[in-house]
Amino acid sequence: MTVYESELTAGNFTLNGKRPHIYITPFYRKLPLDVFGGTSVHTPAPRLVRLEFGALQTNTFVPADQKGRPRTFFQDRIFVREFFTRTGAKPGDVVLFEEITPYHFRLSLKTAAGRVITA
Repeated sequence: MTVYESELTAGNFTLNGKRPHIYITPFYRKLPLDVFGGTSVHTPAPRLVRLEFGALQTNTFVPADQKGRPRTFFQDRIFVREFFTRTGAKPGDVVLFEEITPYHFRLSLKTAAGRVITA
């Protein structure tokens, strides 16, 4: 299985946690085209991606900006906020995306100290 890494910066925890996100820049171009969607949950992509961290799970998509260009993160910020809370994520940590299928990823966190946190 392929594992993609995304290092967290202070920007991932923007506005005191109101707009948390995890960049998928290292692999978003490898995602199926049908997971790219509209600008909100009201205009989702034709197909969703499953993200899971143990019992914490979501079905989400990659949103587009106002000009229709894909963003470089998944839409569901509530999932990300809860993932950050459960793992204690901080800038310098790395989110690991284990690809189960192109439409399913299992997440874990590698801390800056090298400890891996799984669900």
